Amino acid sequence: MTETIADQPVMAVRGRDGEVRAFYNVCQHRGHELLKGRGKLKVGITCPYHASLYDFEGKLKTARMTDDAPDFRTSDFPLRRLPLVIADGLVFVNLDPDPHPFDDGCGSFGGTIRKHLEGIDGYQRVASLEYDIAADWKVVVDNSSEGYHIPIAHPRLSTLYDMSGGKPGHHDSLFNHFQNSGHASYVHMTLGEKEPYLGWTVWPKLCMLSLPGSRNLIALRMDPDGQGRCHERVDVYCEPDPGHSGNVDELLKLFAKIFNQEDIALVESVQRGLSSDGYDQGRYIADRAGSWFSESGLHVFHKWALEALGEIA
Repeated sequence: MTETIADQPVMAVRGRDGEVRAFYNVCQHRGHELLKGRGKLKVGITCPYHASLYDFEGKLKTARMTDDAPDFRTSDFPLRRLPLVIADGLVFVNLDPDPHPFDDGCGSFGGTIRKHLEGIDGYQRVASLEYDIAADWKVVVDNSSEGYHIPIAHPRLSTLYDMSGGKPGHHDSLFNHFQNSGHASYVHMTLGEKEPYLGWTVWPKLCMLSLPGSRNLIALRMDPDGQGRCHERVDVYCEPDPGHSGNVDELLKLFAKIFNQEDIALVESVQRGLSSDGYDQGRYIADRAGSWFSESGLHVFHKWALEALGEIA
């Protein structure tokens, strides 16, 4: 599979030994991108420009017309590898060649996935969406990190979950996780009792939801796109479940056509307000329990941002 991370082309490939490895998706000959999209490879990774062939471990195997090239050694031109971690089915790639260990800040992250999204390895991507948003990426993450606004700003979404329930957030040093449950009386899909409504915020800009009605995961990533703007990419994954196809349809409609559009309008308004001379700062509305229905998750995200700025300074 291929991805773009901070304008860098990246690919992840499963080798014949079963190990998943990440590389820059760039041929070491003239810099042409090697792969597109997702799929299965039979022989190796072949550059579409000059047919240089790499194996699944990133080694250059063959390069055309190099037999007579003086001092040419295939071993001098392997693909550039990237650090990769798999946390219960989710693949994380880091552009830092010497990153902090994943477990230092997200050691319990995989446990929250395993506990609530059993079988995620079998989920299939059912939708990929992209949005250009006139708001800084941090403003978008602000909005995703708290449920304080939902009863007011999301009238349909607010009828899906139980405001009287919910558990206090689980905080590791680099991620938040919140748990609630859905209303069985929600009229737009068939729900059982206490089906989970889940949320995650992973530093710096990964936000995830799993809504009641089906086994699903909605992953949102915000990339900076100039001052006061960002590009949001959303992937929706679901467990194959023909018996609840109507619920999946409602999930996509609820997210793509209703509450994410409402969220975009909210964050663009906030961005305009933050730029106003009439605003300085407000007060966090965070309850003692640290619930998602307050701004406790927002407070945690801001602490992460301040710590990161301190490291830069």
